[in-house]
Amino acid sequence: MVALSAERQRADEVADFSSALITAGTEQELQQVVLTRLAATFGGTGAALALVDDGRLRVLSDAGIPLPVAKALRDLSLDAPHPLAHAIRTGKPQSIPNQEEYISCWPHGVTLPWIDRLGSNFAVSVSPLSPLGEKPLGAWWVTYHSEHHSSPHERALTTTLTDLTGQALRRIRLQKARVELAMALQQSMLPTLPEHLPGLEIAARYRPSQDGLDIGGDWYDAFVMPDGAVALEIGDAQGHDVDAAAFMGQVRSSMRAIAAREPDPGTVLTRTNELLFTMGTARFASCTMLHLDTLDGRVTGTSAGHVPLLCAHKDGSHDVHELPGGPVLGVMPDTDYAESTFTLDKDSALVMMTDGVVEGPGLALDAGLELAGTLAGEALHAGLNAEATADRILDAAVTVGHIDDVVVLVVRRTE
Repeated sequence: MVALSAERQRADEVADFSSALITAGTEQELQQVVLTRLAATFGGTGAALALVDDGRLRVLSDAGIPLPVAKALRDLSLDAPHPLAHAIRTGKPQSIPNQEEYISCWPHGVTLPWIDRLGSNFAVSVSPLSPLGEKPLGAWWVTYHSEHHSSPHERALTTTLTDLTGQALRRIRLQKARVELAMALQQSMLPTLPEHLPGLEIAARYRPSQDGLDIGGDWYDAFVMPDGAVALEIGDAQGHDVDAAAFMGQVRSSMRAIAAREPDPGTVLTRTNELLFTMGTARFASCTMLHLDTLDGRVTGTSAGHVPLLCAHKDGSHDVHELPGGPVLGVMPDTDYAESTFTLDKDSALVMMTDGVVEGPGLALDAGLELAGTLAGEALHAGLNAEATADRILDAAVTVGHIDDVVVLVVRRTE
């Protein structure tokens, strides 16, 4: 019964090890999974994990590896005459049952100052994370304080777990590359705001997703229209991937192109919605678009299912503007987007935001709008400009608990 119980416990530990490898989301998590379980799983006294980064080795070890040995492993190069580097280069496991065999296979080992720190009759097992013929990923290293011969069951288990580790590392690195690509794409699409507009300050802030993996489709834009007015838009395209970033770019570019010929915001959204159906896109986007006359502060606006905008005043107060309009773009064909008109007074500011600023697990929409409006009002009352006002609102967005990317666009009328 005792043996059966021990066997079941070991099976549970192996299953837990496998599950943790499969669910690891970052390289740091993967390293922790391996180093906290590896030595115990194979009855070793210490473990190290070596990963190949841009042709160089990065080695981490657990507390069971003596410090001089850990330092020597960290200083290894990929072309070093060492069983760890050799296993990575060739894709062949190295099972060295005792010190005599180690020195026989790796004669230089007898001259290493740290070799005795492994014990008088140590054993080493090295398992590559990728087979011969594939791009080297790394390997793990397990040490034993006495002679050790791997059983067929242990070798099979090693193969299974190293395969899972290699697969997890490939998945994590592929996802990281996709995120970096999406972020570069998204950053390249962020527009340059118009400068030196008479009587206006415009500031925008963008913060990427907070979980480090997802990329969203939030965007903003501001540009001078042929009639001298300023067009302002903010939106959120569906999705959190490279395709979402590309779709966001298509919507923003389409709206700007249409606005050059059709200045009314309602017409711009109607034409953009028609274009999305013509393109056959399977995605949708919410957005708000405004047309601001710089001479008299007259604002005409409409919304496609986007969060309300705020108007903050010099006395510290604020209003919530629920714009008319219609559903999000790309959902319902033949939709006309209604408009409304109001005036942006001198020393007042419009605040346009995406939902991640004002809504999330820790905050309902109404409460989020109240918080952002209060911050904007306080900023104007304190005499802060549009840049500082946008910073205050974005900094407070972390309390919302939303992991999505966020955008804040502030327009302040100074004359």
